[in-house]
Amino acid sequence: MYEYSLNAYMTVFINALDTAKKDNVLQARLKFITDKLTQLVYEFTCMGIFERHKLMFSFQMTTMIMEGDNTLNKPELDFFLKGNTSLDEIENKPFKWMSNNGWKDAVKLDQMGGVWDGFLDAVKKNEKVWKDWYDLEAPEMSPMPCGYGKSLDKFQALLVCRVFRNDRCINAIKSFIMDKMSDIYVKSPPIDYEKIYKQSTEKTPIIFILSPGADPQNEVQRLVESHGPGMQKFKFLALGQGMGDQAKEFIESGAIRGWWVMLQNCHLLTSWLKTLEATIEGLNKPDKGFRLWLTTNPIDPTAPIKFPLGILQRSLKVVTEPPDGLNANIKQAYSKLNDEILNECPKPEYKSLVYVLSFFHSTIQERKKFGKIGWNVLYDFNDSDFRISLSLISLYLNKAMETNEEELPWATLRYLIGEAMYGGRVTDDYDRRVLNTYLKEFMGDFIFDTNQKFFFSKSDFNYVIPSEAENKEQIELEIEKIPLFTNPGVFGLHSNAEIQYFSNAVKELWSNTLMM
Repeated sequence: MYEYSLNAYMTVFINALDTAKKDNVLQARLKFITDKLTQLVYEFTCMGIFERHKLMFSFQMTTMIMEGDNTLNKPELDFFLKGNTSLDEIENKPFKWMSNNGWKDAVKLDQMGGVWDGFLDAVKKNEKVWKDWYDLEAPEMSPMPCGYGKSLDKFQALLVCRVFRNDRCINAIKSFIMDKMSDIYVKSPPIDYEKIYKQSTEKTPIIFILSPGADPQNEVQRLVESHGPGMQKFKFLALGQGMGDQAKEFIESGAIRGWWVMLQNCHLLTSWLKTLEATIEGLNKPDKGFRLWLTTNPIDPTAPIKFPLGILQRSLKVVTEPPDGLNANIKQAYSKLNDEILNECPKPEYKSLVYVLSFFHSTIQERKKFGKIGWNVLYDFNDSDFRISLSLISLYLNKAMETNEEELPWATLRYLIGEAMYGGRVTDDYDRRVLNTYLKEFMGDFIFDTNQKFFFSKSDFNYVIPSEAENKEQIELEIEKIPLFTNPGVFGLHSNAEIQYFSNAVKELWSNTLMM
């Protein structure tokens, strides 16, 4: 479903011209436009691609920019993506601790010449220092032995990472992109519905590509009340067999009257999508207020009936999927909130509990990427769980305030959130125990103890509640301080828990980049 038209990118380009910093010096102005355009293209593309492909896109974009600047060593890039593809026999590896593929790659690296001359000898003669570096929890963050830490740049360091610890290549790639570009390009931009609305037009359908459990209808309804024609002029329809004629009627009448129309589950009526494409193309001068919102599950590219190319190319695509990283997940949770929601309960503990719930929600989302180590069964925790749990906290805190109760109803909140809301999805007893353990660790009077400061975790960073932040903007500044690289210890896991996840992720990145 990754189809974009030139017109879509022209819109991004014009937006970059309008929003880039002005300067009377031509070269400075061009630099500002280039930087702004790069950022906007990244944000625009990330909005419509899946989380597992965002780092690959960022890496591809970085290497293409380097190629344009004549700073990319193509043989080194080729080696990083493919490794040693030779079928020739090589000498036996001298150390048991190195993998067979790692030793084979080291032989190839030594043959590449230049800065790599003598690499193999340096490894053979200094086994202990290389073994110590290899055994580090995050070797990519420490200087490489034998002076290679100083002689190699960030990109060349990726090649050494591939040789010794390919499970650390994902974080090494992020460090490389941050060094060459900015940390913006390793962060998942949160879904901003107001920005989506501003980018849309009456001729641009908005397609939500859904992940399990996601439902953007509530956010669209909130948007129709604040920026659109109001709920009375918002028509939505769940597609199914025989619903095509009614959907067509909604679109045609909505285009004339300036309604907002939402067609849900387009993947269930793929046979009608060609008619939908013809209907959209046949709209003659639709009202400026008209918006067409579509939701669909990802459609298999090998399926006999595909999503029409004409709709995909002209549309604004939005993937509704939890972002990667604790920082991004908490930020995503707060992107759905505003100061009015944060102040709807006058009890002073409320804002802190909103943050606690956001941290809890992000933690259980992040555990998914560790596979069976994270959860025995993969659960579709989503924004509705977060939203209703937040309403429950507000309800019970307001009730406690009305009845002048000094102690908050912690047991009730933990039960409703851990057993009814999030726990309602959990089928495995051990998973339920993990879920409830988090709530026991995160919810209680102890989080407000002035004598002993509360920490969610002290693993590589002090994860605390930003209790002094008074509004959303200040809270988001505190969220920005959370490290991009989250140690599994934050989730109560051993550091080895991420080895399998990172190993699979980098193999997928190499494979997908080569296929592009």
